[in-house]
Amino acid sequence: MEADMDLSVIARTGGPVLIWRGPDFDRLDLTGPVVSNWVNKGVGLFGDYDLGPEFTLFAPLPEGLHWRELVSVLSVLLAGGRVVIANEAPDEDFMALVPFGHEDDDQVSDADEVFVFNPPALALSTPVDADFVDVNSAIRAYPDVAARRLDASGILEVDGQVIDWTKSESTDATRPQGLLASNSTPLPGEWPRFLQHLLGGGEVLLTSRVDDARITDLAAGLGVVHGTLGTWTK
Repeated sequence: MEADMDLSVIARTGGPVLIWRGPDFDRLDLTGPVVSNWVNKGVGLFGDYDLGPEFTLFAPLPEGLHWRELVSVLSVLLAGGRVVIANEAPDEDFMALVPFGHEDDDQVSDADEVFVFNPPALALSTPVDADFVDVNSAIRAYPDVAARRLDASGILEVDGQVIDWTKSESTDATRPQGLLASNSTPLPGEWPRFLQHLLGGGEVLLTSRVDDARITDLAAGLGVVHGTLGTWTK
């Protein structure tokens, strides 16, 4: 079954759906309409770099999946581009997305453009020079509504596996229940459930570099945990 992988549901979902908890108690709660706005802004930003079937965004995720990386992934996938999440850069031409401090990593040295974001939730800019794209500053110039139809035709590749990210095993059209808690980055096979849960208006707790005790407390305080994603230490 193909899930409805677009912004039609999440754009009308009130209350926090994307809950970010970062290091040093950095935090941000995004409602469904706000997530939709950020995705549309990303479509505008990447659209200026020919977002489409020939566009590849490489995201090595050196610090685990950040909320800005997640909305960028959605922007590219929903607008028909290709996302590669891996440690090694793709062989073909690509753009790269990395957190501040990783813009000079060898992994992204061959990128046509390097988009750099500043991780703190309230950061309005990224202190990089003109050789890089300051995501925090640049993306705010784009409209909250995409100027193109988002058909979810993009390709998602995680650790060398092409993921059928629009496929759903669920036949239930209601809003996903419970909280999905992702520590660091979802594993390859978890991405379809992860993206469907979020786009369906379900709640996602996204965090990285947080110990198990704190994330357990966070999840317990936010609601009923429906499942966990990513690699969890025991």
